[in-house]
Amino acid sequence: MKTHTRGVRRLSAMIAFAVMVVGVCPLRSEETKPPFRIASGLFDSANLKTLGLQQTKGTHTLLYKAADDKHKFCHHPNLAVFQDRLYCMWSNGLVDEDAPGQRVLYSQSDDGVSWSKPAMLTDHLQGKGICVAAGFHVAADKLVAYYTATGGQNFHPKTSLMARTSSNGRTWSPPRQIASGFFIEGPRQLESGRLLLAGECVGEAREKQRMQFLYTDDRDGLAGWQVASIEPPELKLFGYTEPSFYSRRHGTIVATLRNYSGYLHASASADNGQTWTPAKQTDFPDSTARTSAGNLPNGMAYIINNAMPKQFDRSLLTIALSQDGVLFDRAYLLRGEPTKRRYDGKHKLDGWQYPNAIEWKDTLYVAYSINKEDVSLTRIALKDLSL
Repeated sequence: MKTHTRGVRRLSAMIAFAVMVVGVCPLRSEETKPPFRIASGLFDSANLKTLGLQQTKGTHTLLYKAADDKHKFCHHPNLAVFQDRLYCMWSNGLVDEDAPGQRVLYSQSDDGVSWSKPAMLTDHLQGKGICVAAGFHVAADKLVAYYTATGGQNFHPKTSLMARTSSNGRTWSPPRQIASGFFIEGPRQLESGRLLLAGECVGEAREKQRMQFLYTDDRDGLAGWQVASIEPPELKLFGYTEPSFYSRRHGTIVATLRNYSGYLHASASADNGQTWTPAKQTDFPDSTARTSAGNLPNGMAYIINNAMPKQFDRSLLTIALSQDGVLFDRAYLLRGEPTKRRYDGKHKLDGWQYPNAIEWKDTLYVAYSINKEDVSLTRIALKDLSL
């Protein structure tokens, strides 16, 4: 009887220890598998006209059109809602991508349909520098606008994130430096209130790492940024990683990562962005471009990307949806009409590119560049996504 009692106690202790370990390391089992996957047959890679997807009922608005007497490069759009107005910013270059003279423009709208004439957020170094639109953050009664100022090349050691603030969306404070790195998407607030920012390492740091996650508990998003921990990936597989992210219902954050494999890689964090699982390849197709990931008001996760089987084919823009943030089992075609650039330039590509999305007034707004020369926006009623 005593031997039996000791065995029961030993077994109980082992079970208690196992429960404790699982509780402390909730993502340990996920480190060996990708954080998300797609349902079988979600994308028909043999159908390059639609990927077998139904077209959404979106309405489209053109915010900027390149012309002979205007700057001819546009890219990196970002959206925000401030004081019940919708804002969109984007990179605006003379001809080539990320070349001297590239500035950041922004426009605003009361209804998401009619937009103001684009205004200039910055023309770094009196118009001789290189600026890249990096998104917004709304801090109570203040709008923070971010842009990346390069040191002449995107991964130059002096490349850094800059910020300007405004109380009315029209007049702006002098710029201030926020962090080292290359960023094209602004920070987003987690359920805990913490801000999470994701982008690229620059300078010597790129010899060991590509993606960079930063977090701060400063609600203004102007100070206190700390570097999160993530295991370096296989460097030759990653150039730009352009992370975006969504949250699962129980708080885990999942980041999408661009790479050269033909499929999105992903990483997850269960501690408010402080540590991340090693990047794993998913079965979610991607043509090597920026994605926009996030959550709808009901918690559903979405990923907007060019889910094409050929590298740099950005002819179709798609949105995939997931109830649990693990299985994406529904998808739609956002844009797929043939496009052709009117002006050649360095790194110019045809297609619908670099989406950024936000929900406002029961509508999902998706901004993107067209052929890297025009900026457009699509409005989709949430009810038309069959939510």
